[in-house]
Amino acid sequence: MALTTIEEKALRLLNAFERAGRTVGRVTVDGRKIELVLTSDQPADEFERIDMRHGKT
Repeated sequence: MALTTIEEKALRLLNAFERAGRTVGRVTVDGRKIELVLTSDQPADEFERIDMRHGKT
């Protein structure tokens, strides 16, 4: 059985995602669970759900 730690696996995942062109914002290791939070390159539109029409309804 391979003797790799969970931290080494997390680093390998991080490197794989970055080589694929994805931006990783955060890596969390909790026991045997690895969580990667990916960030998007597109800025979030804070007015996306607001109706911006003016005038007659």
